[in-house]
Amino acid sequence: MTLLNDYLKDLEPLVNLDCGTSNRAGVTRAAEIMKGYFESIGFTCELVDLGPAVGKGLLCRNKPEADHYDVMMNGHLDTVFPDGTAAERPLRVEGDRAYGPGCSDCKGGVLAAYYACKTADPKDLERLSICCAFNPDEETGSKASTAWLCEHGKKARNVLVFEAARAGGELVRSRKGVASYRVTFKGVSSHAGNNPKDGRNANIAAMRFALAAYGLADDALGTTVNPGVIHGGTVSNVISDRCTIEIDTRYWFDEHHESLDRALRELVDSTWVEGVTQTIEMLNRSPAMPLSPDTKELVAKITEAARLEGFEATWIDAGGGSDGNHIAAMRVPVIDGCGPAGGGFHCDKEFLRLDTVEERIRMVRRFFSLV
Repeated sequence: MTLLNDYLKDLEPLVNLDCGTSNRAGVTRAAEIMKGYFESIGFTCELVDLGPAVGKGLLCRNKPEADHYDVMMNGHLDTVFPDGTAAERPLRVEGDRAYGPGCSDCKGGVLAAYYACKTADPKDLERLSICCAFNPDEETGSKASTAWLCEHGKKARNVLVFEAARAGGELVRSRKGVASYRVTFKGVSSHAGNNPKDGRNANIAAMRFALAAYGLADDALGTTVNPGVIHGGTVSNVISDRCTIEIDTRYWFDEHHESLDRALRELVDSTWVEGVTQTIEMLNRSPAMPLSPDTKELVAKITEAARLEGFEATWIDAGGGSDGNHIAAMRVPVIDGCGPAGGGFHCDKEFLRLDTVEERIRMVRRFFSLV
């Protein structure tokens, strides 16, 4: 059988398995399947308990006694799909594409990491310390697994994240960080017709603030500020005494986040309507995955590995985040999109480009020889 045929045979039990993040048994079963695959090639594997809210993670290492990893590979075992989806849409192949829940995001990538190890030159496996860490909750923000991923990431010299390459085959060399906030405005209500001057309009304060916050975006730096949700008031003839704004900010470097954060808080401390006060709360934050000098070296090695395997690696800088963002906070070089190319994620059109499976496996295998 060809490598692709073997790959599809091994992919089938993963795709034909319900493992939405909340299906802890399904996610754990996916981890068990991958554990069996890795143990068959001599890796030491363990299922990792990350708490009662999620399924098991999986850690696979060729040298479990090593104090560092020359290469760490990451992917996630969970999907976004509800129970019953696997039975409704089992893995199927049509032409040069495979379809099915999670076939590309991220089961195809997790399996590609395994095949890169399975087909690696034995001399490279003897020389290198390799770690594969597959987490169970990426689709809900990796709340239970981020600390675990970072614990291993800080030991790594190179980190490859096996989310799917973009539909056109592009890998991801950097990702923006994300910080979101809620700003709450408190004013004084009154009748909009009989005594409007007795009121202190929280909505007006919020709108003025939102425009000022939007103005903090910097095209030259690539920072963005989006006041995406505004809730205020009850009915049109009442001066609003309460309004909230939810704001999304994005940045290429964490120092840009720090500047944005300070500027937003200065705006919160300003007066937008006399008698209206405001407070700010950070809802969540994901660090940037920057194109650092070390990451540029990693990009160059992957590009060379692809060239040696007969294709051109193309790259993008992405505005959205992944587990790579958290691992990059450990000051290690991280790239993403190392899995086979795909698209249509999180819906019934999800596909895996079969013409990219073997080349991406060969690319990573060749990369091992360059580390």
